[in-house]
Amino acid sequence: MSFGVFYKVEDKMRSYFEGCVTKSDWYEALDGVNIQNYESCDAEESIPAWALALKNEGSPVCMLFQGEMRAQQNEFDDPDVVFVNKEMVNSVVNEIERKSKSHYKALLDDIDCSADFWLFDSMFEFLKDAALNNKAIVVVWGK
Repeated sequence: MSFGVFYKVEDKMRSYFEGCVTKSDWYEALDGVNIQNYESCDAEESIPAWALALKNEGSPVCMLFQGEMRAQQNEFDDPDVVFVNKEMVNSVVNEIERKSKSHYKALLDDIDCSADFWLFDSMFEFLKDAALNNKAIVVVWGK
């Protein structure tokens, strides 16, 4: 079963991830900051669909699952991890607000992932709150 979680963190937390390259480096850093104790938004199994839907949207929205920094891909099915700084979070929120909710529904429809649209409202509210509070986010998703 897949999982996906957004965590709201302080922007200065980027320093914990600087120099992290491998996924194990990132997991160690996440454990070190007790990421599970941060405010979160459970995306369940929907992040892969959203990442695919937003991939060709252009910046800044496509950066939501690419992040400012990310764990290096590997040949295993290890979960993905990205850090999205507060400026990027703010830009993503502004872009989502600029386009209609139906635009994002259509993106998911186009890739036959309509069922994953359920995440839109909770994800957007979480991102909007992060932007309003000058927070960054960490996104972790995988199998």
